[in-house]
Amino acid sequence: MKISEPILFDSNVLVYAHNEDSVFHPQALKLITEVAKGEMSGILTSQNLLEFYTIITDKRRLSSPITPKLASELFNQYLYSPFEIIYPNLNTNRIIVELLKKNQIKNGQIFDAYLVATMLSSNIRHIVTANVADFKKFDSILVLDLQEIS
Repeated sequence: MKISEPILFDSNVLVYAHNEDSVFHPQALKLITEVAKGEMSGILTSQNLLEFYTIITDKRRLSSPITPKLASELFNQYLYSPFEIIYPNLNTNRIIVELLKKNQIKNGQIFDAYLVATMLSSNIRHIVTANVADFKKFDSILVLDLQEIS
């Protein structure tokens, strides 16, 4: 599947690309490589980078976490990579309130909702993720399954 629109990469795609133990590693690494080569327009948010760092250094979440030093180097590489980094803006808070009301968001789902609000406030409509179910409730975006897009 070839998409010409910019695609936001969910945090789990970054984690899988750097976790060789993951069954999703080949697909995630392929997509990251396509962005690096300029074959795909990849988008990240500041939230993605923070979540990536949190997970990739956490021994409770990964059997082989990486050191904070290496994680900070990867963080910096993403900041200065071909990925466009987007940030929450003045419309993000308005959009998150609408999403919360419309989608009955509770507990940790707030982080996915805020990611979607950040996307929408920057006119990004596509996200690639291994957790498709987490984003299907948001009808204003197109959710792409990591296994199907790569």
